[in-house]
Amino acid sequence: MYGVRLFVPGTAATTAQWQGSLARAGLTLDGRVLTADSLGFDALVEWVENDGSFGQAFGYGTMSPAEQHAVAGAGSALVLDLPVYLGAAAADVATLIAALGDAGALGVRLEQSKLGWPVEEWIRALQGDDPRMLYRCAVVVLQDRDGLRSCGMHAFGLPDAQVEASPLEANRLLGSLNVYQLAEDPVLVSGDSFTPDRETPRRRLERWPDDGYPSDSVCHNPFGVWRLGAEGGAADSRGDLRPVFVPALVAVLAAAEEKAGRALRRDEVERLTGEGSCMMMTHADAKSLERGRGYADLEPELAWAQWQVVRASRD
Repeated sequence: MYGVRLFVPGTAATTAQWQGSLARAGLTLDGRVLTADSLGFDALVEWVENDGSFGQAFGYGTMSPAEQHAVAGAGSALVLDLPVYLGAAAADVATLIAALGDAGALGVRLEQSKLGWPVEEWIRALQGDDPRMLYRCAVVVLQDRDGLRSCGMHAFGLPDAQVEASPLEANRLLGSLNVYQLAEDPVLVSGDSFTPDRETPRRRLERWPDDGYPSDSVCHNPFGVWRLGAEGGAADSRGDLRPVFVPALVAVLAAAEEKAGRALRRDEVERLTGEGSCMMMTHADAKSLERGRGYADLEPELAWAQWQVVRASRD
């Protein structure tokens, strides 16, 4: 399982050339594994031939024309899967990207959001203490059928967010909520409410599975999406503990559906939800379990509706 996937075009045209340039930068590429004494993790690597699309992959206004032209003429690229999240491992990822730059990298694209920047921009964002700068580098806001939504927060092990509002207000709300997640790593649950300031009406939060991308897409967020409700939404009361399905309810339903060889009926989903084995945990412990597992579970009260979203993303 990876937390971050990077697309790195460079001057090297072959795997052997990459190995040589990486070695001079203090990195060792042995088969498909990239290691370094200075890193707290190993990365899985895939070599990619330049098929003529590299320049277009960095064509979102994040590079100068000269930088984009250099990427278009890259010798080849490496795709790196890192078993970490950007927030917790920001220093190590910055060290890795700096070494890749020394090895001839012409840019780095975060595959979760498809945002690519020059090496120096990534280093500044990862080494700085400004979560807004890191958010700008790593997360994109897109228009979809239900308003605006962010994409890329799963690179931090966090949910994305979506809201129906004017583009200006939606960008402000999504940016505020997501930067708050990056800066504070708060323990949020469905039923909480959020506002970026005292003047803005609060909106109720509800977490849903990501319906923006198929589950096998690198852009799919396995931690789900915060749906911000209408203005004036009140928060639900919550206790100190919450029930956590063990195994995860979404895994139980998937196994039951595979065994049945057909889609589960609503009464079957509700029965399995009601009979599921749970542990009582603090909200913080439940969040830690989820992040370690690598995906969010369904909300029990919304199990039927959310299971339909999960099923649709797998079709």
